[in-house]
Amino acid sequence: MEKRIFGETDGIRGEVGKSPLRPNAIHNLGRAIAKHFHGGVALLGRDTRESGEWMRQEIGAGLAECDGTVEDLDVLPTPAVQKIVAARDDVNCGIMLTASHNPATDNGIKVFAADGDKLPDEEELEVEAEYFKEELGEDIDAPEVKLDLITREDVIDAYAGMVEEKLELGDSLKGRKIILDAASGSGHEFSKTVFESFGLEVDQIDPVPDGKNINDGYGALHPDKVTAEAKAKGVMGVALDGDADRVLLSDEVGRLWDGDRINILLATYLREQGRLPGDTVVVTEYSNYATVKYLESQGIKVEKVVNGDRFVAQKLQELGAELGSEFSGHIIYLPWLKASDGTFMTLFVQKIMQDKGMRLADMWADFEFMPSKQWGVKVSEKRPLDEVAGFAEAVKDAEAEFAGTGRVFCRYSGTENKLRILVEGEDMALVEKHGDILAKIIEKEIGV
Repeated sequence: MEKRIFGETDGIRGEVGKSPLRPNAIHNLGRAIAKHFHGGVALLGRDTRESGEWMRQEIGAGLAECDGTVEDLDVLPTPAVQKIVAARDDVNCGIMLTASHNPATDNGIKVFAADGDKLPDEEELEVEAEYFKEELGEDIDAPEVKLDLITREDVIDAYAGMVEEKLELGDSLKGRKIILDAASGSGHEFSKTVFESFGLEVDQIDPVPDGKNINDGYGALHPDKVTAEAKAKGVMGVALDGDADRVLLSDEVGRLWDGDRINILLATYLREQGRLPGDTVVVTEYSNYATVKYLESQGIKVEKVVNGDRFVAQKLQELGAELGSEFSGHIIYLPWLKASDGTFMTLFVQKIMQDKGMRLADMWADFEFMPSKQWGVKVSEKRPLDEVAGFAEAVKDAEAEFAGTGRVFCRYSGTENKLRILVEGEDMALVEKHGDILAKIIEKEIGV
């Protein structure tokens, strides 16, 4: 069966006020979640979008109507919700209200099982089945509510305790400095406080959240500000996205470390210590070709999957491996979590720097990315690409002209009505030529 409201990779996501992110729909979704988990305690977190206020009220009311009990964790990163859920024996599920890196006009709902993992497809379908059993009833406007951006201290303390248990940092980071850009999202207060609890001195540059400014010109989607600050002050910079599961870094000379670069750092460090099972990492099809070749040159095997951190985690478990990543900044380290955690990864990198007595800039892998470019084309439908007139032929033409020195990778977004086109090659002129041709075909045939 095909999912109708849950997306391919990351729960429910969409524009606030449109189905299923309307008050009556969210209320019914709360009922469906409670029925699926047979009531019990649900831990609820949210990011800093103003819509999160009324959404938590609606989903909480629906849960309560079907023997569910909500414990509100307030503003919290997605991975912190997952860790807290997994650590509690009295919890049936977790719920996170977030649209991650999307703008404030969007929101979403992620549901986690009692072990903190994202629900598998079959369970999301079961929740949907409960949801569609009931009539939505009369639609209502979103209620006017006061924005209340509280971060619970007990939750911060519990999370920091789990980090210490895993990384054994002690006071080793005391006095070290970082620049933080948390995208005015759920890591704005949480991540800063966690970093400071380990002795880091944090210079924060993203504006205070106001409900409307999440991901607005700051954070992992806009890393230019943190790289400029890091270079100016000669310290490491950290850019998170709205729910703080994604992380990009800047080194002390202003170079950007994407997910591929961070993966290389972690993989080589863990391999040196004999802690990289199978000497294997997992990346996605969006990882640069040069990244794969560099890892292989270091004796590290590389497996590829389609985009989505849940697919990276699934492949890691299948292989018995532990480290994987997405180019965009999702880093999965299974001994910590079956999903990405920007706060934890920042501290892990700091531990490596401390262990080696080196700056981040001194550990920059000596290779250059192959020239590449991505196109995101809005589409009216997700038609199979082999049914789009002229598209398959254009891909073959591109691959023939690259003659083994480039590649084309195309995939529909799992959360938006977009086709993502990735073209890589040694000649940037050819990359742009063929990417433009492919994008224009899509715009003509199925564009919005």
